[in-house]
Amino acid sequence: MANENKQSFLQGALVLIIANILIKVIGAIFKIPLDNLIGADGMGLFLVAYYLYNMMFVLSTAGLPVAVSRMVAESNALGKGREVKKIVKVALALFLSIGALFSIVMFVGAGFYVESVQNSRAYLSVLAIAPAVFFVAIMSVYRGYYQGMSNMYPTAISQVIEALSKLLLGYTFAYILLKKGYGVEVAAAGAIAGVTIGTVLGALYLTIKKRTDKTVIPETSDECRSSKALIGKLIAIAIPITIGSAVLSVTNLIDTMVVLRRLQSIGFSEVDANVLYGAYSVKAVSLMTLPQTLIVALTVSLIPAISAANARMDYLRASRTADSALRCTCLIAFPCAAGIGTLSWPILNLLFVNTDEVNIAAPMLTMLAPAVVFVALVSVTNSIMQAAGRERLTVVSMIVGCVVKLTCNYILVGTPSINISGAPIGTLCCYASIATLNLIILYKKTNIAPRNWASLIKPAIAAAVMGVCAYFSNMLLTGLIGVKLAVLVSIVIAVVVYFGVIIAIKGLYKEDMLMLPKGEKLVKLLRL
Repeated sequence: MANENKQSFLQGALVLIIANILIKVIGAIFKIPLDNLIGADGMGLFLVAYYLYNMMFVLSTAGLPVAVSRMVAESNALGKGREVKKIVKVALALFLSIGALFSIVMFVGAGFYVESVQNSRAYLSVLAIAPAVFFVAIMSVYRGYYQGMSNMYPTAISQVIEALSKLLLGYTFAYILLKKGYGVEVAAAGAIAGVTIGTVLGALYLTIKKRTDKTVIPETSDECRSSKALIGKLIAIAIPITIGSAVLSVTNLIDTMVVLRRLQSIGFSEVDANVLYGAYSVKAVSLMTLPQTLIVALTVSLIPAISAANARMDYLRASRTADSALRCTCLIAFPCAAGIGTLSWPILNLLFVNTDEVNIAAPMLTMLAPAVVFVALVSVTNSIMQAAGRERLTVVSMIVGCVVKLTCNYILVGTPSINISGAPIGTLCCYASIATLNLIILYKKTNIAPRNWASLIKPAIAAAVMGVCAYFSNMLLTGLIGVKLAVLVSIVIAVVVYFGVIIAIKGLYKEDMLMLPKGEKLVKLLRL
């Protein structure tokens, strides 16, 4: 049983990693041409609406998939099949009403919000995305159920459906509206309507999937808690997670207001402030958060694995799973940070056509590079604590980090000589604070804290060597084969160097490789 759970953790993560890579590719195909189509001003309008949607989504359903996943995994591990089914019914009844309420609030309050951020042209974009909160609530329940059952395919497929709809419909709407002579604010609303339609189609797929699912859930126990008890447990798990996520989302929303207002307070016009903020958010932050595609897959699969082990009181298995998750996180995060930090301008220049905006975003991306590691650590440590029943402690660290972020941004962005460069500094300080506190809490307050901390240093060493090679290879190749081709070749060289060094210093571990498909062959090949 322990081996099966161990297999399910990384195999499930692998399914989501593949799906998330595909989603990011689709997202890039959507976002980069859209940025070129409607410009940084239009993307600023898009993001003003999207950040409000994200806050409403977090407040209404952020803790739901984790709560459902954890409860389903625990009940399933104990053979309570009837309770598993009841959890899904109770969660649907509770959170659909909450999702509907927040969609209505977003729709009715659109005017007040856009005036608050001094961006009245984003009004139509806010209206276009308001219904999405309701349909995300539906998806959250079913995704949580399938994740708790260690079946990541439905989650992956629904995410791909969302991404494809955003690409095919969102860009098409924006393109047609511009061609018909509408302004950039209408085109941005058309683009964000594609996001809403994607949530509708994703919810429809998961609903049909659940209704036609023939999976037999084992029932070795007749025990089943009442609806009232299940609702209480769902809320008890979901609320701290929601608060933690909401703190960050609300902070990002307030941060949008702070940055735009502070930029205008030191002399930038509304359009110029939008351009600066769009360059920071769309280009620098988007690249900085790109590695999270892989880390999120690990955390989603991690929660049911640890929850099931805890339900059986197999704390050794839970601790080993947490160890493996942190090692895999560092294997991904450190090289991504090194690559982004050393190749920021060439990468942005490869992806975006507006050289002026690339020049604005590149220094900010370099400053954000270390944050890649901290964001990854925040994600995985939050998930470990949530699976271990310590979700309330994550709220404390999130609040501290957000206070740090708002304070830094208010002071630094409002300083004329720093202006928009203060935003990445604030983001870096925010996640560094949260990650540090989480690691301290994890070590002192849980019985499944990872113990093999030394294994996390090896990826950092390999990434440092890789970063040096990437920087100098790009510098030498640019004069020979051109900027765009040079960065592609440099990335390939960097990947080869990283894996060469990580294997040479024994930074890969046998127990992690055995969790992967064909793991035994990998162990023999790498001589672990």
